[in-house]
Amino acid sequence: ARFKVMKDFLGLRPVFHWTEQRVRGHIALCVIAATIEAIMRNDLTSAKVNDPDLKGQIITPRRALAELARIRKVNLDTGDSQVTVITRRNALQEKLLTALGINTKAWDRAEIA
Repeated sequence: ARFKVMKDFLGLRPVFHWTEQRVRGHIALCVIAATIEAIMRNDLTSAKVNDPDLKGQIITPRRALAELARIRKVNLDTGDSQVTVITRRNALQEKLLTALGINTKAWDRAEIA
């Protein structure tokens, strides 16, 4: 049952392995995913990041990842150079990144190459 939950969290389809090494690798990845999910849940609970759609409920790791997936890194080609920018974060995304201990200070400066 836990494998089903972990694979659903990761958005994986059923995977069938035919060698012991691949089965062990798959199980290891599932355990790592479960650990990351638990750490995220603890961090979000400690920071009291509420789900904006569900009053009084802490946001789930799945919902947090879906919200963070909306952040984009964009490369703009200006002909002579390339400018890289990261989209602005909304208030919820800022709370999530802070709760998860992710430093975004460098994200607000465009990189010109």
